Amino acid sequence: MITNDLIVAIELGSSKIAGAVGRKQPDGGLQVLAYASEPASGFVRRGVVYNIDQTAQCLSNLINCLEPELCNATIEQVYVGVGGYTLHSEHNTVVRSFEEETRVTEEVVTDMEETNAVMQYPGHDMLLMVSQEYKIGNNLLNNPVGVNCTQVEGNYLNILARTSVMQNTAKSFEIAKINIADTSIPPLAAANVLLTENERRQGCVLVDFGADTTTLSIYKGGCLRFLTVIPMGGQNITRDLCSLQLDEQEAERIKCEYGLLAQGDGEITLDDNRTIALSQVQEVIEARFEEIILNVCHQIKASGYTEKQLMAGVVCCGGGINLKGFKEAIAKKAQLSKARLAYKTETKVEWNTMERPDQGTQGVLVGLLMEGTDCCCQSVMPMDIAPEDEKRAVTMDLFTDDGESAQAKRDEELAALRQQKIKEAEERKAKLQAETQKARNNGFFSGIVKKIKSVSESVSGNVEKFAADFLNDEDNNK
Repeated sequence: MITNDLIVAIELGSSKIAGAVGRKQPDGGLQVLAYASEPASGFVRRGVVYNIDQTAQCLSNLINCLEPELCNATIEQVYVGVGGYTLHSEHNTVVRSFEEETRVTEEVVTDMEETNAVMQYPGHDMLLMVSQEYKIGNNLLNNPVGVNCTQVEGNYLNILARTSVMQNTAKSFEIAKINIADTSIPPLAAANVLLTENERRQGCVLVDFGADTTTLSIYKGGCLRFLTVIPMGGQNITRDLCSLQLDEQEAERIKCEYGLLAQGDGEITLDDNRTIALSQVQEVIEARFEEIILNVCHQIKASGYTEKQLMAGVVCCGGGINLKGFKEAIAKKAQLSKARLAYKTETKVEWNTMERPDQGTQGVLVGLLMEGTDCCCQSVMPMDIAPEDEKRAVTMDLFTDDGESAQAKRDEELAALRQQKIKEAEERKAKLQAETQKARNNGFFSGIVKKIKSVSESVSGNVEKFAADFLNDEDNNK
């Protein structure tokens, strides 16, 4: 398998950590070669790392599940989606005034962006800055360079998350010895592969109904205008059903089986032969669902955008859209004229895997894979016996003095030696990666998220040289 074009992505979701390995296709599509997920509800809460050590162990398990599908390739770095319930947007305005009419230059625009980038938000890190429009007089421009004016006003949308969230995420990957190639904001990565250009331009609301969170992002005029996370999701419905004296597994089964279509005066027979009124189930599910939708509507109103401005309506994704009767319920409760359920991505994806994400939950992983630019995998150097070894194996004695097979004993010694050398190479490589990762994390998420480069070429060269020296030494010892 060719590994010099493989991208690896990891999503820290509100109920699980998922990872995928894929390569971009010449036609703009994506081929996914490996996928795995690990439950994380005990140590990742609402998309935020809560227990660092357990998260690190989960990440290691995830990598161990992905690598066997890659045919003698190791994962060197990953692209990560981070955010969680503390993710939100803040507007900021930067103004530049001139004593006399002056032509706006690239330097002026860059200086305004840098001024916005150093904005301080106590307890929060700025993950991304999205330029909106520049106002000159009564005109709004996407690019003011070349325009004469006495004042230019730049409008920016800053995406923030709590500082501790970023620190815990970085520490978990450091302990797991997984290098981070770059980070991305999940709802933005998903929007890149779920929304059409027309929806972005006309104006739409992308709502991701997750397990513990519901993420809302608004697009208009081709760019992001508003982002927030509501700390409620499908798991809240499950927990509410548990109040009917149901265990969590049974509550989840009933939610998936009946959804928002639980109507009538019938009864549901439980696993222990108890019965529960269908009307009670309907009341609990609809009450929580309505609360989530009312919060979504409130956030749309808080954004300042009206239904008339969002002509493309609402696009829904996430595991929650698989709830039976979801489309009809959201159209009724939210009173939106247009609603589309994004079960699949606009990007063509070929899943060459035994497992794959549930419908509607592919967006973030596919988006992260499509955003990736650097190779994330490295082929493992095969350590076959050289021809000289084979010749020596044939010409030496066939039996030991004790009558045992001499060749079998030599094979065992050779295999043990190779395993020892492989272990030494892996330990040295891990040490080098840890040192590099430590240096990276010293500046991790300080201000705007910066791209974290992979292990330096000199380090890679040393590892390759070490493996080559081992092969040469092994041949000389025979």
